[in-house]
Amino acid sequence: MRKITYISLLLLLSVSMFADNNTVNQTFSQANALYSQNKFKEAAKLYEQTISEGFISPELFYNTANTYYRLNKIGKAIYYYEKAKMLSPNDVDVNYNLELTKLRVKNLPPEVPKIFPVRIFQQITFMKSSGFWGLWSLILFIVFLGLMYLYFIAKNSKGKKLRLLFASFIFFFSLISFIFMQYQMYQINAHNTGVVISKEIIAKSSPDDGAANLFKVYEGYKVKIENKNGNWCEITLTDGRKAWIKQKYLMIL
Repeated sequence: MRKITYISLLLLLSVSMFADNNTVNQTFSQANALYSQNKFKEAAKLYEQTISEGFISPELFYNTANTYYRLNKIGKAIYYYEKAKMLSPNDVDVNYNLELTKLRVKNLPPEVPKIFPVRIFQQITFMKSSGFWGLWSLILFIVFLGLMYLYFIAKNSKGKKLRLLFASFIFFFSLISFIFMQYQMYQINAHNTGVVISKEIIAKSSPDDGAANLFKVYEGYKVKIENKNGNWCEITLTDGRKAWIKQKYLMIL
């Protein structure tokens, strides 16, 4: 009787999940249809509804970004292109549209170049998605285990040394792939960057409305969030300047 209960619960859960996914897919399809009819406000609402229901995919973020671009909401467009890029770093359309949208950002500050080793590490890490690096790490680790088994059953010393050498190389690349995956997942889940979504903001020297004005921050700026104080965020621009703005002006990645 207990087995039947467990099976029934599993079936009910599966049906519920299928129904939820089917509903989300229908909403996504309706949003796509509205977009093709140039009904961008209506499409944006349905895309946002799909996202709020927990559906995540680069296609969804990309379509949402395109919709906000058509609505001339550059900040939200950049935000969703960045979200799509996190999941699909090498997508040509995502990267092209992101760079195209940045051209519409007012007074976009230059980016301070990172030191060479850091820049190369990040470029290699984001060549592929975290899922790719995780799968590749697992495959290499399984190959490593197989080589270690062959190492232990080898009869002659020359064969053992050769298999141990190959196993060491495979383990090294498995470990590197795992590090790439972990670093990318950390960057995605750190939530320490944001995109400005208000047209124009006066950045302050401290988290206080009465603090000194430092400079203007415009819609579409991607910033690093250094600290939080109540409803204020200390941000760093791509050119290294620091200031405080209210969190309501940001969408946090």
